[in-house]
Amino acid sequence: MPEAAAEPGRRHNKTPPRRERDGFVSDSRLKFDEAVLRICSYTNMDNRIHREYLPGMRLLPREMHTLEKIICHPGINTTKLAGVTGIPKGTISKMTRGFVKRGLIECYRDGLNRKEVYYKATKSGMDVFYAHNDFHNTVGREFYSYFESLPKSSKEIVLDVLTRYADYMEDLCARRLESAVSSEI
Repeated sequence: MPEAAAEPGRRHNKTPPRRERDGFVSDSRLKFDEAVLRICSYTNMDNRIHREYLPGMRLLPREMHTLEKIICHPGINTTKLAGVTGIPKGTISKMTRGFVKRGLIECYRDGLNRKEVYYKATKSGMDVFYAHNDFHNTVGREFYSYFESLPKSSKEIVLDVLTRYADYMEDLCARRLESAVSSEI
């Protein structure tokens, strides 16, 4: 028997429904998974594109957001910076060395703990940070205006879902990494 034609304007999906232990995945769960996949895919693409925030100052998004964390958490060290960004400490060390060479941050040591290195932004780092904020205010204006227009209770739900999902992914990745390391031993 020939397959029924898809309705005009709708794509025909030949993929069989995904199954859970108790039956089929709900439509809302499927839509959630698809939205998260799209966010991840586009974020991965975007994270590979340098942006010139000021003339001659090109940064990848993860570099910019790491600089932003240094500015928002004055006196942060490598370990704490790795924790708030989710970027490995070795990568943070390499990135911060590049920031120092480009004049975006300064490293300093506390008089009490000469071993630990702390970071703070320079004037150039702050200028890039302000240009980055202007970029977001221009590019993300429509989306953030929509989010800000939501009732407080809706914003809290959205933030709760996103935070729980981020925590879930952090835990999942940590367990997978731990499992991979222990299987190599």
